Amino acid sequence: MRSGLRIGILALVFTGCFSLLLVRLWFVQLALGPEWLRLADQNIVSVESVAAPRGGIVDRYGIPLANSIPELVVEVDRAALPVEVENDVIQRLAAILDVQPVEIRAEVERAGSGHTAALTEFRIDAETAYLVLEERPSLPGVSVRALPVRGYLRGDLMSHVLGHIGLPSPDDLERIPRLDANTPVGKLGVEREYDDFLQGTPGTVAYRVTPEGFILEEIGYSEPVEGATVRLTLDVAVQEAVEEILVEAIDLSNTLKEERSVTGSKTDLRPAERAAALVMEVETGAILAMASHPSFEPEAFVGGIDVDTFGELSDQQAFNNLVIQGLKPPASTFKVITYLTAMEEGIFPSGVSSPDEPIECSPQLSADFVLADASKLVWRNWTYPNGDGQQNLHDALRRSCNIYFWEIALSIWDEYARTEQEGVVQDWARGLSLGRRTQVDLPFENEGIVGDRQLFEEWSENQPWRVRAEGWLGGDLMNLVVGQGPILTTPLQMAVAYASILNGGNVYQPRVAGSIESPTGESIRTMEPRVLRTLDIDRATIESLKTDLASVVRSGTARRAFEDMGPVGELIGGKTGTAQAFTDQEGIFHDSTAWFVGVAPIDTPRWVVVVMVDEGGSGGAVAAPAARAIFQYLFGEPVTPLVAGEDTER
Repeated sequence: MRSGLRIGILALVFTGCFSLLLVRLWFVQLALGPEWLRLADQNIVSVESVAAPRGGIVDRYGIPLANSIPELVVEVDRAALPVEVENDVIQRLAAILDVQPVEIRAEVERAGSGHTAALTEFRIDAETAYLVLEERPSLPGVSVRALPVRGYLRGDLMSHVLGHIGLPSPDDLERIPRLDANTPVGKLGVEREYDDFLQGTPGTVAYRVTPEGFILEEIGYSEPVEGATVRLTLDVAVQEAVEEILVEAIDLSNTLKEERSVTGSKTDLRPAERAAALVMEVETGAILAMASHPSFEPEAFVGGIDVDTFGELSDQQAFNNLVIQGLKPPASTFKVITYLTAMEEGIFPSGVSSPDEPIECSPQLSADFVLADASKLVWRNWTYPNGDGQQNLHDALRRSCNIYFWEIALSIWDEYARTEQEGVVQDWARGLSLGRRTQVDLPFENEGIVGDRQLFEEWSENQPWRVRAEGWLGGDLMNLVVGQGPILTTPLQMAVAYASILNGGNVYQPRVAGSIESPTGESIRTMEPRVLRTLDIDRATIESLKTDLASVVRSGTARRAFEDMGPVGELIGGKTGTAQAFTDQEGIFHDSTAWFVGVAPIDTPRWVVVVMVDEGGSGGAVAAPAARAIFQYLFGEPVTPLVAGEDTER
């Protein structure tokens, strides 16, 4: 075959193939273009986070207190919601949910641009969910999902311990950068303290979606992992009893105030409204009950609390956990620390060389005695105008004789003023956790105040309005040794102090959590009792104190509150306290703060119980009867109604 013919044939073949290729390209790019575009649109992938159930909180016996319950929730995905129809969608959705559009708008805006807003505040039933799904073609970006929603199973029970959750604030996001702005976090209590454990690990779900946001199919899914469970040291049954008794103590105080008003002995008494109580194990620091009144409903914060309710609770100081934040002068309950100092340091009133030698518990200190700083003082015992007879250290604790303890302060001042030993009482107090945080596993604990010369000098330099020009004087020390003046403590600090003395000097870290467990019950972490420091206390001092605390209950200032208890009464020791009433700068009269710190069984201490009623009146009359009822419950005895004890230490 001639070469020209071959070339011609090849040219025809090549031209034919090229023509076929051109036709195919035209077909693919032009004729099938819309179909390919449709299929490409279907390749849009949307990946969404799947909320993890928050871990549960249970009491020491596993009774559920807080959990996460799957509930139907409407979600608005702003990434899939065209801006031009957003207002219309919100209007339609509001009509279905029967709420105001502005309420949904607020939740959507809070989620932020491009994020998904879970409308947990507007809980829906299956019928409403069906209506939303039925209208979905006109509600782009709107979906219904079963999300884990926090539930609190006991209302306001131990609300200050549990705390509550809420969306992260800017401070939260700055404090913990890894936080998701749309995932609730712990704000108070255990919810905050153990948030890292309670937070689960979110899952993900991937969808193939249209540009309009309609889901075509699910193409991937990873399961969320539930958070860990926090098992508390608290006992639900004990907590319920303590909270009920605390309310009764407030009622008792107000009944006594009404009686005083009727008799004309006092007419400007404000009602008692706040109080705190706790039960703690002496040998471990584990807390069995922690109650603060008034309280709040943690569930009110799920989905967001309304402004009016939040304002009302704030005005009532309902969010303050008085057990760890309520700073008050401990009054005569502090005399146990002064007692300890006297015994361990061998410091007694002038002319007295042992705790068994008595002095006269006169109605008041002599009017003509003068301290080394030239400040004249005239102070009266709570029995004024009557004296209380000859008393040694043991009697002075039993009868709460201010005269005896003031004389101890005078001995310290006369012997050690302006030396390191001048602060010997304060050193013992701080060692026992007064004036410092106890390191309880709850947020926002107050450290309190234990005044001394150094503190007054710091105040004089940095906060001069808090101190007078003369600075630290002997009278300040005299005030402090009876729990008044420059000293503020919390109920928890007093519980730790008493427990530390009576267990032999071990200062335990108090705790409300006993362990962290996986959702299946496997142990992740166990909070073993932790000794923060150990004080060297003579065994004879401890045994002497046990005997004298028991005498306070049997024949001292708490006798009337604990009488007729039978054999159980013989197992209890404690100390009353009544912080002085005062009138503030605005002319408002504040009644005394009522205290009682008790221990039982007194021979082998197991529990320490503290009751504090703010503006409650006398410790012997109000706080001691409440403590009696708590001990009755702890010993398995019938809890009798609260009856006023002796009005002491005013």
